[in-house]
Order: sequence, then C-alpha cells, then structure tokens
Amino acid sequence: MKFEMPKYHHPDFNQDFLKNAPNATLEEVTEDGISPRNYHALSVYPEYFKINGKWVLAEQSRMDTVCVANDTPGEESVDIVEFRNLKRGNKVVIGRTEDASEGIYVWTRGFLQEDEVRDTFAFRSGRSRETAFSIDYDTLYEVLKYEKENHGYVTLIVGAAVVLDGQSRKALERLILNGYVQAIFCGTTTAAFDLERGMFNTTWGQEHFKREQNTNRNLYETINMVRKHGSIKSLIETGLVKDGFIKACVEKDVPFVIAGTIRDRFALPETINNVYQAQNEMRSHARKTSTIIMMSAILFTIATGNMTPSYNVFDGEVRPVYMYTIDIQEFAVNKLSDRGTVTAVSMVTNVQDFIRNVDRALNG
Repeated sequence: MKFEMPKYHHPDFNQDFLKNAPNATLEEVTEDGISPRNYHALSVYPEYFKINGKWVLAEQSRMDTVCVANDTPGEESVDIVEFRNLKRGNKVVIGRTEDASEGIYVWTRGFLQEDEVRDTFAFRSGRSRETAFSIDYDTLYEVLKYEKENHGYVTLIVGAAVVLDGQSRKALERLILNGYVQAIFCGTTTAAFDLERGMFNTTWGQEHFKREQNTNRNLYETINMVRKHGSIKSLIETGLVKDGFIKACVEKDVPFVIAGTIRDRFALPETINNVYQAQNEMRSHARKTSTIIMMSAILFTIATGNMTPSYNVFDGEVRPVYMYTIDIQEFAVNKLSDRGTVTAVSMVTNVQDFIRNVDRALNG
C-alpha cells in the first residue's frame, strides 16, 4: 500500500455562523495557578478562537488545559497551558460552548475530504472483539517508514512486558538502532529489567524463565551498579551492559524519560520522582511527536495520551498525530478513550507479538 499523509483543511470562515460569531471572551488570571471561572477546557481536536475578528488555530490542543490568548492587535495568538502553569495577567478564554457562539469553534473534520459525511478523522475507526487488525498493522508499517524518511518524531511508551521476552526486547532494540524511534517513556522497573538482562542475562533473577524461584537480587544489584557509576550512560560506557533497548538509546542518542511512581523501591539516577517535573519532560517530547505507540503500560498510556494532541503543526503544516495503544486487555486500551483520547487506534494483542511483528516488517 502507498501511504499518503492526510491533508488538513481549515473550516470555511466565510460561513455566516463563523463570520458573524463574536470574539472570544477573555478574563485575566489574578493569582498564579488559578483559572477564572467558566474557563474553556480544551479537547484533543483542533480548536479555533476568534480574537479581534480573526480565527486563530490552537496548536497542540490537548486534554486538561486552558487557552491563554494574546489579543494585542496584529499579534493575535493563543497558547495552550496546563492549569498549574497559569500566571497572573494571562488572559484565559471563557466559554463552555464549541459551536462558535462564544467565539470558540471545535473542528473535527479537518482531515476529512470535503464531500465525506463522517464525523471523525478519516484515519480513525472503532474497534471491537471481531475486528481484524491486519489493516492497522499495514498502516502502521507505512506510517513508521514515512516518519523515518521524513524525519518524523516517534515516541514509544514501553511497559515491562516488552522487555520480559528476549525476542521482543531484541525487536525493540533493533527498531531504535535502525532509526525508527526518537523518544522512549518507561518506568524504573522496565529500564532496570532491561539493564539486568543486558548484564546478568536474567530478569527477576530468572534465566530464560526457567521454573525457579523469582529473586530481586540481580535487579537490585543492577540498580546499585547504575547508582555507583552515577548514571546509566556511565555504566553502559564500561561495557558491562551487552545489549538492550536502554543501551541502544544511549548509543543512538535517543532520549528516554523514566518517571517514578509511588511504588518505586529503589530508583535509578535518571528516575524523575517529582511528578510535575516528569510531566514537563514527557510533554516536551509529546509536543514534538508525530507518531506515538503505547505498549502495555496503562498508567503511562493514559497520561501520555491525554497530553498528546491529535494533530500538530510541523514546518507550518497541520498533520495528524498517529496514536496506537496496544495491550492484551480490552480494558486497558478502552480506558484511554474513556479518558477522552478518542483518536487512538487500539489493538488488543500481546505486546511481545506486536513489537516482533513491527520489527520483522521494518527490519526484515
């Protein structure tokens, strides 16, 4: 199949209801981190705000944010801001409608052909138990090839299941080494498991998953060694880590964000334990992301999905952000859409099989 990036088209602003719509109401923030009442909370869809008679597209619209407007004549623009990042004097858009009647317009048809009668993005569709996922795989392969050829930004959320299996761990490593990945999000345990396998050839103390008692001995020894050397990069430079996706990230200069959780018993030096700092670091990559694949890490998936827009602007061009969520449980993949990220393609399958399929298709 030949992949073509969907073309975006803006609404027809000559329509009466848009042409005659009022300017958006703005209200100033009086105290840092506190929004005025009746703020407009954004969605993942493209949203436009009328400022001084001009409709302005909000770039990187995403869940759980508010719109801060600049209404200086000739400099009209909007910035999408998390509530906690609001500053005194910011002008927040007020209004709870999305039909232009309050100067706010949510546009869900930007990637549809003019004559299409559907009300969602052309590249999205619903999923059920009876759905065949082969078309999703085929599309994903083409998307990833396109991203590599056109310098896209692919972010992966990696759960521990991916690195528990030797072949899926190798598949992920190859994808990074061959330039298909630009950023990784994971937790402490996932990164430590990968490093443990790279040094001791065990995971949770088991070698090739023989039927023996699990032990954390090698896991904690791994974390101890990283802390002793001061960083993951310094440990890898010793040559003690033979393989793995973390080693590949270091070698290819692919950033990885390790966000801490309340369950972390013994963190790596790179683990970010401040939740807001972790959010900011993840969001810095989400804002650049053109394709995101979320694999068997439900909490990271929900968090990342909600901070990632369904579209982005690259070099002045509006294009979709492709989102895939993969898990063996329907509950996990559906949870993301329940939280408002309705544009993600969900695939109910074993993530170890999934990543091996992707590796075979792209790397042979």
